[in-house]
Amino acid sequence: MLFSGIVQAAISPPLGWIWLHPLAWVPAFFVFSHSSGRRALLAGWIVGTSAQLAIFHWLAATVTRYGDIPLPLSLLSLLLFAAVTGFYAAVFAWGFARVRRVAAARWPFAVAVWFAAVEYLNPQIFGYLQGVAWYQVPELFLVSAVTGVSGVSFLVILCNAVALQALEVARGKQGETRRALLVNAAGLVALLVTAAGYSGARLDAIERAERDAAPLRVALVQPNHTIERRRELQQLGREAFAADMLALSRAAREKSAAAGERIDVFVWPEGALRADPSQVFNRSVGDFVRESGSEVWTGANHHEIGLKGTSVSHNSAFRIHGDGSLDRRYDKNILVPFGEYVPLEGVVPGFDRIPTVASFERGDGVPRYVSGPARFVFLICYEAIRSTFVRRALGDDTNLIVNVTVDAWYGDTSEQSQHLMLAAAQSALHGLPLLRATTTGISAIVDARGVIIARTGTFTPEVIVREIRPVRVPAPYSTWGDVLAWIFVASSAALLVVSTSRLRRARA
Repeated sequence: MLFSGIVQAAISPPLGWIWLHPLAWVPAFFVFSHSSGRRALLAGWIVGTSAQLAIFHWLAATVTRYGDIPLPLSLLSLLLFAAVTGFYAAVFAWGFARVRRVAAARWPFAVAVWFAAVEYLNPQIFGYLQGVAWYQVPELFLVSAVTGVSGVSFLVILCNAVALQALEVARGKQGETRRALLVNAAGLVALLVTAAGYSGARLDAIERAERDAAPLRVALVQPNHTIERRRELQQLGREAFAADMLALSRAAREKSAAAGERIDVFVWPEGALRADPSQVFNRSVGDFVRESGSEVWTGANHHEIGLKGTSVSHNSAFRIHGDGSLDRRYDKNILVPFGEYVPLEGVVPGFDRIPTVASFERGDGVPRYVSGPARFVFLICYEAIRSTFVRRALGDDTNLIVNVTVDAWYGDTSEQSQHLMLAAAQSALHGLPLLRATTTGISAIVDARGVIIARTGTFTPEVIVREIRPVRVPAPYSTWGDVLAWIFVASSAALLVVSTSRLRRARA
């Protein structure tokens, strides 16, 4: 049973052993099918908690580094996080036998619907759904442009449920017939063929759109500003941050010029500058832009005096035009609790004494920018993995996402790969490319299929120079959102109502 939980870490990046996925849940499902009530609830909780511990093990070291909290307390916070976010598996296990009884011979489909519903309703900080692990298999994953990631989760769980049914038929379990298995297996194959057919058609549409799109040559600049390096730069002065970025950018420009190529845009990560590019200590940035004629899209802190005369700070992003002028500023909308602000400060006693890395005010609204063929939006760090927010931010005409982020806080862990996965999946969901510039990696260029076409390593200064083609291939998901997930929720509720009614009649 623990295998089903722990193996999730191998299925997720950086290993990405998705070939395990169609069978990974079979041991847990076997236990759930022979359990009920509290026993099922406990079994599911163990599986869910072990899965969350395995996937998000990096949280303990992050909490220690981010909040200067002793490691034992950080480990306790990781355990609490896993126990809470893993409880969805307990709910799923509790309802497994109920849903199975109601659905009779078609129980694998009902169980897959039930899982997708519970998984979707589970409040998650990182939005990790089972299906997202398939993000680098566009031949199947692009069905998510209709179904959302929940549709892919449904297919994964259906594979596991049919596999369990095959095992039970092979063991001669009473009530499981070979005919029922063949019908369910045929239904699974039909769904997979349909998903692959739609994904194939979408791949063709994206290829046609890219052929007709105008190119944009970009350079993603990764300075390897670790937490320790950022503290050193802070001591040297605010202009030191720009100096590192400019040194890498100039080297990339000179190399491209030697090859007879021009860079249209340099993309710098979140917090690359300590204040607005217009500040006097950032004058060298404007000089670089004017001498190169290239734009710079960068993260920077913004400080101003508020209405009450107090200092207000924003985690912001700026577009610097080729003539050195600034476009309108974007202020991050979704702040990280206990990192960029303290929730319930002034309400809960003692919260005002909790140390934070920064104290920012949230922004309101997401402006859209036009640069040559690109119609883009900035999304800062965590914002690029929140599907509902991304869908609202993109609008109808955006053809490029620019994601700037700091991942240095997580150390050399699997977080970087998981964060990239969740951001790249948005490209597949909406049919547009993504530029991701980070301080320490992984910086990446993702095409409209959600496929990573160029990436850096971690904790190394690097620059990716590549030609991209901003496109937007309309996706039903952009309009409908998670309609299928809510259909799964409604269907599961109906199944549970029928199951409860039957149990009451049986007891009566």
